[in-house]
Amino acid sequence: MSREEDENIQRKELERRREAKRLEREKQIKRAKIMLATCIVLFVLIVIGVVILVVRASSNKKDKQTVADRTVTSDEDGDSQNDGNTAGDVEMAATDVGDTGTAGDAEPVTKDFDIDMTFVGDCCMATNLENNSYGTLLWYESNAETTYFFDGVRSYFEDDDITVANCENTFSDRAVGPRDKGEGTNFWFKSPAWFAKVFTDNNIEAVTINNNHTNDYGPEVFEDTKAALDAAGVEWGFRDNIIYYEEEGFKVGVVCVSYYYYEEAEGILPYLELAKENSDFQVIFFHGGVEGQYQPEDWKVQACHMLVDNGADLILGAHPHVLQKRETYNDVDIVYSLGNFCFGGNDHPGSNRTIIYKYKLKVHATDDEYEVTAKEEQIIPCYVYTGSTNNWQPYPIEDQEIADRVLKFMDGELDTPN
Repeated sequence: MSREEDENIQRKELERRREAKRLEREKQIKRAKIMLATCIVLFVLIVIGVVILVVRASSNKKDKQTVADRTVTSDEDGDSQNDGNTAGDVEMAATDVGDTGTAGDAEPVTKDFDIDMTFVGDCCMATNLENNSYGTLLWYESNAETTYFFDGVRSYFEDDDITVANCENTFSDRAVGPRDKGEGTNFWFKSPAWFAKVFTDNNIEAVTINNNHTNDYGPEVFEDTKAALDAAGVEWGFRDNIIYYEEEGFKVGVVCVSYYYYEEAEGILPYLELAKENSDFQVIFFHGGVEGQYQPEDWKVQACHMLVDNGADLILGAHPHVLQKRETYNDVDIVYSLGNFCFGGNDHPGSNRTIIYKYKLKVHATDDEYEVTAKEEQIIPCYVYTGSTNNWQPYPIEDQEIADRVLKFMDGELDTPN
């Protein structure tokens, strides 16, 4: 085969391939046009369908309006017989609506849940006049972890919904001296602002700061204390600044107040009313009474009963630095004093007995209506400290005989828990 013939064959093969590619491109273009046309047709059909549905819906609405207009006209122009028929029509319409299974026939939504609360007494996380010498609580503040102080009891705080303590000191870095308290034996308690996290780090979510020590260094330090607690993520209660805890829409309000005589207790009724307006269960956590006395004064008992009569659902006391009995009045539980708990103000507290007070609410909810079906009280007897002197570590009492004595005292069967 000559070279010329070979070139002709190659040229023809090249032209054949080009023609084949051209034909393939034309087929692809044709298929694309068909797909595009199909999509356009489907889109048009969908638009037509939507228009038809809208027109029908509008027509039905007009028909219903016409019927309604006729009914209104009939009501205005008709006689007593027509009035009777209209009433029947309304009754039938109501029946028809019920038959369609609308919200009127919806089953009520019910649920049952618990709210677990824990309360402890005086937590003075400071030392008198900021004394930080060896062995004091403020020495431990600088030389131990914040978890040290509640190591023995923290597990009781971890398994609840909210723990509330009485914070009996200030938190501030302000360089100011103690305020003048007059003559007599006095104490002033202040810790660095950062140390407010001692509560957060030990699962104590809230504190009352309504007591006789949170103003030890004057109003500016009192405001510093609030700010330090806020920064640490600790809720604080003081008069109308009520501590609220909410679960499944059910709210508990903890009103934190002080009263040292009956008339002063009457003065806190507005705060109780405020809590009643904004919560479903109201707790009074008060500071008052005589220090070092194991039996509550008559006026204090009467004041707590008065608060129950005005709607309080649970009352807890602090300030005596020792335990006082519990009682139930008109189905409301009252603990007159929770005693000291972690108390940095004394190397040798007068009593080495305290308690962890746990309170569980069982709540039944139907839609937005709530009912407390049960209240469960648990008292865990504890030591305020476990060393030969105060080591700032409350701890559960493991000796059953000693623990039983505390429980009998709390029930009013003994004069002292010691």
